[in-house]
Amino acid sequence: MKKTTAPWTGRRAGGGSGIAQMAARLRNALVKIARNPVTAWRMLWPRYGPFAAKAPDTEFRRAIRWSFGDLGREPLNAVFPGIEHIDVRVVRCYDREPLLSMTPSEVLAIGAMVRFLRPERILEIGTFEGNTTVNLAANAPASARVFTLDLPPDWARRYALDVPDIHYNAATGNHTGRQFIETPHADRITQLWGDSAAFEWDEHGPFDFILIDGCHTYEYAVSDTLNALRVIRPGGAIVWHDYGMLEDVSRAVDECARGIKARAIQGTRLAVGFP
Repeated sequence: MKKTTAPWTGRRAGGGSGIAQMAARLRNALVKIARNPVTAWRMLWPRYGPFAAKAPDTEFRRAIRWSFGDLGREPLNAVFPGIEHIDVRVVRCYDREPLLSMTPSEVLAIGAMVRFLRPERILEIGTFEGNTTVNLAANAPASARVFTLDLPPDWARRYALDVPDIHYNAATGNHTGRQFIETPHADRITQLWGDSAAFEWDEHGPFDFILIDGCHTYEYAVSDTLNALRVIRPGGAIVWHDYGMLEDVSRAVDECARGIKARAIQGTRLAVGFP
């Protein structure tokens, strides 16, 4: 896929009733399950089967149903000694899609890492509405630059790598990056467009801090990880989201952890690697 370099003007959420949107999501979910029954069973059974923890709060249930990954969970201050003394700025924490965005505790942990490490060049794979993006910028040094990559507005729904329907997680609607475009942090954020498996990562690198939260298939998780390892500066950090919750991401991170130091953050779906 050729990288798009059109000027960033922002995209805003489209209309449609909540009921219609919910019905469309349910219909799409059922179609994906029907096409990928084995994968769907492996993803959903641990969280919704008869032996899963029961709770009326779906977001809480999602947080406690981790099923994959070999890394033991550690407190953030065990991974980053001294981080407990860091004050974090949290921006628009509750302006979010509860089941699609990072949890507030995950945003807080990432903000603390950035405050602690003070990276000058940050890359995020997977912008979505830009909540994590704006919090990366809010906690980075004033001289830092944040680059965030997402699929272009005119994306033809063809990934560079093979992606089963059930793993399609491309954001639809005109809302990519909406949370940072009108904030004081927008001038330090560069929106990039493209497929992470075909994107020229070296063009804006090297980076001090890379957050991987794009397509969640094993192939994409491996591809993004290999690219990140190539463009990360010595002493930098790579962070993966959805570790423990998604099997493909967890497997890719576990394999990477055989070659570099990697830790999983307690109370989150974050894993951190130190090349």
